[in-house]
Amino acid sequence: MSQQPDPELAALSPDGQRIVAEEADILRRILARLAREAETAPEQLEDLDAQMLELRDALAEAKEEDQASLIEQMHQVAALSRTRGQGRDAPADPKNPYFGHLRLREARSGRQRDVLVGKRTLLDDGDGLSIVDWRNAPVSRLYYRYEEQDEYEEEFDARSLEGRVLIRRSIGVTDTQLRRVTAPQGAFVCDRLGRWRDAVGAAKPSLEGGVGTAARIPTGQLGVHGDDDEPRADKHLQEITALIDKQQFNLITQPDSGIVLIQGGAGSGKTTVALHRVAYLAFQDRRRFAPTKMLIMVFNEALVEYIRHVLPSLGIEGVPVTTYRRWSTVLLRKLKLRLPISHVDSTPDPVSRFKKHPVMIKMLEDHVAAQLIDIEANLEKRLDGRPGGDAVLAAWRRSANLPPVFRVDRTLEWVRAQQNLQPAVRAAAETALRAAREATRDVCDDWLELMTDGAAIRTAIREHAAASADFSDADIASIVRWCADKHELDAEPEPVREERDDDEAPELSGAPSIDDEPRPPKGERDDDGPESEAPASARVTRLLAANIGLDPEDDAILLRLLQLKFGGIFVGGKRFEYEHIVIDEAQDLAPLEVRVLLDCVTEGQSVTIAGDRAQKMIFDNGFTDWPELLRDAGLPHVAIQPLKISYRSTRQVMELSRHVLGPLHNPSEQLIAREGAPVGFYSFGDTGEAVAFLAEALRSLMQREPTASVALVTRYPQQADVYHDALRIAEVPKLRRIGRQDFSFTPGIDVTDVRQVKGLEFDYVIVLDPTGQNYPEVIESRHLLHIAATRAAHQLWLVCAGPVSKLIPDEVILASE
Repeated sequence: MSQQPDPELAALSPDGQRIVAEEADILRRILARLAREAETAPEQLEDLDAQMLELRDALAEAKEEDQASLIEQMHQVAALSRTRGQGRDAPADPKNPYFGHLRLREARSGRQRDVLVGKRTLLDDGDGLSIVDWRNAPVSRLYYRYEEQDEYEEEFDARSLEGRVLIRRSIGVTDTQLRRVTAPQGAFVCDRLGRWRDAVGAAKPSLEGGVGTAARIPTGQLGVHGDDDEPRADKHLQEITALIDKQQFNLITQPDSGIVLIQGGAGSGKTTVALHRVAYLAFQDRRRFAPTKMLIMVFNEALVEYIRHVLPSLGIEGVPVTTYRRWSTVLLRKLKLRLPISHVDSTPDPVSRFKKHPVMIKMLEDHVAAQLIDIEANLEKRLDGRPGGDAVLAAWRRSANLPPVFRVDRTLEWVRAQQNLQPAVRAAAETALRAAREATRDVCDDWLELMTDGAAIRTAIREHAAASADFSDADIASIVRWCADKHELDAEPEPVREERDDDEAPELSGAPSIDDEPRPPKGERDDDGPESEAPASARVTRLLAANIGLDPEDDAILLRLLQLKFGGIFVGGKRFEYEHIVIDEAQDLAPLEVRVLLDCVTEGQSVTIAGDRAQKMIFDNGFTDWPELLRDAGLPHVAIQPLKISYRSTRQVMELSRHVLGPLHNPSEQLIAREGAPVGFYSFGDTGEAVAFLAEALRSLMQREPTASVALVTRYPQQADVYHDALRIAEVPKLRRIGRQDFSFTPGIDVTDVRQVKGLEFDYVIVLDPTGQNYPEVIESRHLLHIAATRAAHQLWLVCAGPVSKLIPDEVILASE
């Protein structure tokens, strides 16, 4: 194992020298202990059960002032016991054993102890040092909830733990080397040569202010770092869990049942909180929240890949991460509905808006309710005046709490079991219920009927659209015409060609398997059972032969129909459901899609919803704000939890982005962000001149900062092609053209368009051609330009070849002159 080198502390302030020396000594002791434990044979490891018994016995005889400490040790032993059998060789990773340091003084005993916070538990073996798991140990709450010199009081297992936090420091350890220490006295960083310096600027923003001064960058130079620069505290982010603040930690550790909705601006940590909540739940209850019983739904494929790489660092692997479209497509194919599960890409705008509008939720509910009314009316008609008919109707009404499919089955089962019913009554009831059975099971026919019924569409819009202006008469005519034409069943039959994408299949590999037709819960099916679905109607059969493709929005409609009729989606005799679902960037899902996901959660409804109304990328999905989405999703009383601090972007970037948002931004929201480099604006007469300027700046940056990540963001993909080709000819190194969210998340320069970068982060961002033509003064442009700008962690440039957009503030333009 490599040894911690003697750092050069001479350049540090007196506080820095003292603090770094102390932390280096603690790390040396921990690494030495881990080295000894790594050499210990597995059979010689501590008998944790015996330790737990000893601690329990000691607790029974301990003085009151010692009980809190013993309880904390029992929690550590329990946490370590849970990690047994998972194939690790040491209780902590020597390369990064911990990320936080607390020194506590207990109120009752006056005793001091050092507690390190990490991802694995390491018990105190007598040297006064222990590591606690941030997800489990009660003492880890103190790291997230209290600052240095705060008095604390927490209830652990109905016992009070009181005292004072003497030291609270954030520690960065990379490959066994101490690289960063952040404390109230300052932030101290070690460069690649082992030299320690006081960092410039605050380690992270705070609600109390106190941020540092802006880094002053020579005009025209891209980059804020270098070997000769004073290192900024925000250059190398340490273990991400160390950066969680008190508000984020409280959201992560919410009860395991219920809906947590997080509204946060760009870079506020929404996704970080959601992922840590997944890890926290899995650690707390591994049986319930097994990876295959959870789902993370994100906006695009780039986020899918990014999160798949992040989860293992949080101690959890195997959680399915996907987009809604991929998830729904795979699910529908596995359900084997008698429809060609392929999609068209030419859906007219009014049709797409209508199928994603909240009105669709009500339309589906009304359709199913009307179907039940028709079933009861048909029963009444067939049984009218017949002795025993009232008993059949009473049986039907007694099962009103069941989903329609099972309600019909239950009533039919009751009728068949009644020996005292007259044959004519039984025959009439069975005839009506068999017809009802076909009607309730055939969701494909329901879908066809709904999408081609102009009168029903007009009625739904008139009764349920929030504003009559949502759909004009011309829009409604277009909707009816498209649906009717697309479902015209006189087309010449031709072989069905289903979309096949082998890359999609693994998305359901971690979820419940989907191998059979839907079935009702155990004890609620008769001999025929819902798994033997009703024969396809003639319309569906001809549709299948005609190879009519679905609109992308039809996925949610079909899935919701299944949920309304069967009480859920059933696979292999079991309800298809997850114990916990994360819905990221929820503002870009349709309310109907959110409703479908929520109905795929177990009864405890453990869900994390994260989003930002200012970062809309889909503008025709019916989303207006969180209260409306919650109402449409059936969650009107869920509280919205705000995250207010921007951790990604600097104050300068956030001020620009707020100006860009204009009326979409809430002016009462306080801006809390660290200082940084000024936003650069550079204007050129044509693209060639802009390329020459960029090529020189980017080559210089890659030479000075080879590990930097840079995004060049255009409005449209064709513009990205032009800039990429020109910069490639100019021999800019590490250049990549990203067109299908295929980011590598490695150092280099990604040339892409704004719709590719949502949810991502780069050291440097250059927005290319923010002209009036690319970003006019409309709502969509405000959202898109805001998203592009807030991808920048350190520095933002605006490079414009043409008349600048009016969304760019005058002061940014004037500052460059």
